[in-house]
Amino acid sequence: MPAALSILTPVVNVQPGGEGVASITIRNTGQVVDQFAINLLGDASAWGRPDPGVISLFPGAEETVTLRFSPPRSSAIVAGTVPFGVRVTSQEDPEFSVVEEGSVLIGGFSAVEARIVPRTSEGKRNAVHRIEVTNTGNAPVSAHLVASDPDELLVFDFEPDDVEVQPGATASVKLKVVAKKPNRGKGARRMPFQVQVEPGGAPVNVDATFEQKPKSSVLLFLAILVVAGVLVYLLQDQAGALPLGG
Repeated sequence: MPAALSILTPVVNVQPGGEGVASITIRNTGQVVDQFAINLLGDASAWGRPDPGVISLFPGAEETVTLRFSPPRSSAIVAGTVPFGVRVTSQEDPEFSVVEEGSVLIGGFSAVEARIVPRTSEGKRNAVHRIEVTNTGNAPVSAHLVASDPDELLVFDFEPDDVEVQPGATASVKLKVVAKKPNRGKGARRMPFQVQVEPGGAPVNVDATFEQKPKSSVLLFLAILVVAGVLVYLLQDQAGALPLGG
């Protein structure tokens, strides 16, 4: 056997966006100077590397190699344990290889994005919005939703008001906005409000507006009917008063 391999750090702790290191030792157990290539195996190899990747050793000599793991800060790198393997191959004996195993313990981080659709709704008394909560962190998130308007003119109803969102996933929540009083004015009434998504860390706020249309007046409707009736009567009366042709 040309080489002996031992891993000094079987478990590596690392936060996404940071770096964790492990150490291995390689000893030349052969009778000649040999060159050894070090490669990482498994999912961790996508964001890990040996430093250096190739070493040369005299017979009986040994060297320590550092394994560097730098998982990106992404929801694709889920919090938890990721096993890895280290394989050492010999230049002098191409059919020789030795493998040792370890694991990377990836820490979790929370990150939530939210948006509301539509940003502006309209209706005489109520309207419906959709809240989209996206988990851009690498661990599951439990989020609670609340809403408020500065003038307290609205009532809010979420379906549901608590959601569990997996890493990289998006949850949709239905929001019904109801005006407490009808709009008896002539124009639309703009009522801004804010939805707050509380994932346990820093809350995420999204702003929106409900435009309340004026309520149709029954008296105005009746007046229009009366005027229309009078006009029809006058037109019919004029038509009856016209002389007939001989």
